[in-house]
Amino acid sequence: MTNTEPGSAAPERAGKKQRRVFLHVGAPKTGTTYIQGVLWSNRSALKGAGLHVVGASRGDHYRGGHDLRGVPYDPKDPRPDWTGAWDVLAGLASESDAAAVVISDEHLAALTPAQVERAVTALRGREVHVIYATRNLARLLPSEWQEFVKHGSKLTFAEWTQKIFNSRDKGPGKWFWSVHDPVDVIKRWSSHVPVEHIHVLTLPLPDADKNELWRRFCGVVDVDPEVATEFEVAGNDSLGVAEAELLRRVNAGLPGTFPVWHHRFLGRDVLATKILSSRSKGGKPQLPEAVRPLVQKRSEQAIDGMRVSGVDLIGDLAEVSITEDLASGEPIPSDGEVLDASVDAIAALLVRMGRMRDDRRRTEGKLRRQMREAAPMVRARTRLAGMADRTKLGSRALDRYRSFRLRANADQ
Repeated sequence: MTNTEPGSAAPERAGKKQRRVFLHVGAPKTGTTYIQGVLWSNRSALKGAGLHVVGASRGDHYRGGHDLRGVPYDPKDPRPDWTGAWDVLAGLASESDAAAVVISDEHLAALTPAQVERAVTALRGREVHVIYATRNLARLLPSEWQEFVKHGSKLTFAEWTQKIFNSRDKGPGKWFWSVHDPVDVIKRWSSHVPVEHIHVLTLPLPDADKNELWRRFCGVVDVDPEVATEFEVAGNDSLGVAEAELLRRVNAGLPGTFPVWHHRFLGRDVLATKILSSRSKGGKPQLPEAVRPLVQKRSEQAIDGMRVSGVDLIGDLAEVSITEDLASGEPIPSDGEVLDASVDAIAALLVRMGRMRDDRRRTEGKLRRQMREAAPMVRARTRLAGMADRTKLGSRALDRYRSFRLRANADQ
């Protein structure tokens, strides 16, 4: 495929290696959190080896992705505004003196051709490569349903899967297939990136070495995987069927005015990740009978499409083919199982809230002591006391303040 779009590959000069930028675009639930964790935990060592993870944190990459995708920003959102974030990130990538630069955001798989053009155009001076990972569709569906629930969905697994396969143009199906139809992702990205510069990784099987995905990633970015030494990184832990059902019911019970960022920080990061995942025994819900033939058919179409796409394939398409019994999985949890999960979750939340309150008191107490003991504060208090003592009204006010301070200190 010939591509002459801005930012696309230019012929390499003899004896000079083209500077490259690797866009790790997803897909979600294919080990992206793990890859990102290893990249950031080993950032200095990787830069020394010639691979620069640009930006200050993975949040910079997410904000850049939000900007690229045109996600509307709500002024009430406590997160920083991401308007223009992609141009800043792309500028850092273009200015880096490293031979290779990496940007990772699993939402980038959803870019439209016009958004792909903007992304590539902003990366002038670097040869653009795309890294995309895919996995077995039957295993992916339960994981993605949980992710939807973590972000506030009220749909049961059966309702959600029906919507996924009934429409790819609206509802959850629109987002799901924009990132999980590998043939379509390749088509959109190859509109402005040479297809041979699109690298598709198959997710290793569950019994593979835990760092096999990292080794495959390093094979693409041309870095020795042994450069990374820190692998104790946070993952995107799965929930059991009872825990996922509890979270779904909580979503259904929340008012419609509950902000989306509270779903993200409280529902996902606290209740799901910190509380429910710690008691989860794993397991996945059973695929509804009506969608099983659709899952098999769509999986075969994707594998056939990737095989003839011309992309650089790393791994084995057999790893994403469906060989398991699609009727396997756990049934809908009973009310008793959900009640047990609820009791454990409430107890764990109370313990967590208690610790947060204690930590806040200790922090506030330390700050108050530091301010109280600072020399300028001491001198100011002494001068104010002298001024107050000159009148009876001032003296009485000072006495009441001292009494108030004594009671407040006693409550700490």
